[in-house]
Amino acid sequence: MDHYLDIRLRPDPEFALPLLMGALYVKLHRVLAAQQRSDIGASFPGYSLVTPTGKGKTVPPTLGDTLRLHGSASALDGLMAANWLAGMRDHVTLGNIQPVPLHASLIRVQRKQAKSNPGKERERLMRRKGVSEAEALQLIPDDKAKWLDLPYLTLTSQSTGQRFLLFIAQQAATQAASGEFNAYALSQTATLPAF
Repeated sequence: MDHYLDIRLRPDPEFALPLLMGALYVKLHRVLAAQQRSDIGASFPGYSLVTPTGKGKTVPPTLGDTLRLHGSASALDGLMAANWLAGMRDHVTLGNIQPVPLHASLIRVQRKQAKSNPGKERERLMRRKGVSEAEALQLIPDDKAKWLDLPYLTLTSQSTGQRFLLFIAQQAATQAASGEFNAYALSQTATLPAF
């Protein structure tokens, strides 16, 4: 992960920033899956969690306006050789592939999942354990739903066609770790440079 490429979203009066980031990320996911890449990671330089404004209000978590791709120069060249940004060119400013600054810190960018749908959990319990609907409702009541205070993207599964929330945790790491990245450019183990 010695090189990076920034893709910055341009402000658009017709489309909200999260909508544009979701569209950009869908395109990234498609090209990574098509090329079967596991050597490109993503981070978000503008990432922030819920923050209080001081007047009893909070600013919601955000991924920011920049998608930073990490990899070797040849991996990033190979990715960008595909015309995967078609349809997004009017909405982005594309940086150049550059070497990572020498004294960058480390981060880990991971998908986080919450058990936010008790109905699905109950169905799974009934199917796997053969319990009745009443028993499942007693074991997993509606108030067991959890919500993560993390930024997320709203995506549609290519395999099932269902919409889902991709919650992203971006946290400082103290030790460098290698690993593979999935088709969403995320890894449970690998670290990325942060600057």
